[in-house]
Amino acid sequence: MSKHSSFSCPRACIAIVIGILFGLLALTLIGIASYHFSLRPAFIPTIVPSLGEAIDWRLPPSNIVTSTDRGAVTLLFVGDIMLDRQVAERSQKAKDLAYPFQKLPVDWFQQVDYAIANLEGPVTDKRRPPEKTIDFQFDPSVIPILKEQGIDAVSQANNHALDQGRTGSEDSRARLQAAGFLVFGDQVRDDEIALATTTIRGQHFAFVGFNTTDNPLDLNAASSTLDLAHASAERVIVYMHWGPEYKNRPPASIIKEAQWLIDHGADIVIGGHPHWVQGIELYKNKPIVYSLGNFIFDQDFSRETKEGLAMKITIEEHKLLLQPIPLQINLSQPTVVEGEGRDKRLKELSVISDPFLKEQILAGKIIITE
Repeated sequence: MSKHSSFSCPRACIAIVIGILFGLLALTLIGIASYHFSLRPAFIPTIVPSLGEAIDWRLPPSNIVTSTDRGAVTLLFVGDIMLDRQVAERSQKAKDLAYPFQKLPVDWFQQVDYAIANLEGPVTDKRRPPEKTIDFQFDPSVIPILKEQGIDAVSQANNHALDQGRTGSEDSRARLQAAGFLVFGDQVRDDEIALATTTIRGQHFAFVGFNTTDNPLDLNAASSTLDLAHASAERVIVYMHWGPEYKNRPPASIIKEAQWLIDHGADIVIGGHPHWVQGIELYKNKPIVYSLGNFIFDQDFSRETKEGLAMKITIEEHKLLLQPIPLQINLSQPTVVEGEGRDKRLKELSVISDPFLKEQILAGKIIITE
């Protein structure tokens, strides 16, 4: 055996051993991977609850509303908020500016995506001409209270917005907007000042406020405003201040005005000013709530002025759900009516509403398929 042949054997053996080791390692890795993936399903199944299971359809908290989430949108409308006169006196006596809201459920406004109210007067720091018999001025200290409660938007389309003159009205709008409120509407103007837009859960909304209690609707200006609203939003909601006070049914002129609004682009019409609750009807499959009545006021002189209505509206794709919420107002503090009292109030509401909606109102849910 030569010297060269004696050294070639160890090299060959080493190569063979290394090859065998790599082969074993590869087989081991393949086996581990096969075992691992055999434990995983090929897909993640969708779990659909049976009809008998309880399902929680509540929306996520409103603080996670984003412009990209196009889920169902919940709105809450309340009636007239007046924070002067005896309401202010009662709050001062209680040493709590949040006094009017104390009897509402905890975080009531925060339970929806967006809350809208009629603010029945200007928020400004002093009284100004003209002087009126009924002359409202809300101290700016109420602004953080309204914000803390969870109100998002306010209409200034009412017959008290100019109680402190145009200067007071403009000051009110500036203060409210600086605090983050969406402000829409004016006492006498029906042009673009009546309109404000926002995005809620990825859907574009236009809120429009008109007041016809002390001046007629400027049809040309209002039509242009509604055209602009319709062009800039998917949903156009008009909050009206209209009609005679202390009546539970709208006159023919208000019914005609409501229909005109829908004919010119409104998807939902909400009303206020009569201080009494009025009925609900559909026109071209679109809802009209003629009056929510009072929300925070000091009109303690009658049963009707101490009864209000809130309206929760859930907007889904091709469907609206309206839920009327009866309110009782005691010493300027609204409370949600429950139990038999609620049933009685819904029955009264059904009597003054579209007969077609009677059973749904009694059940507390009006479903409109679009």
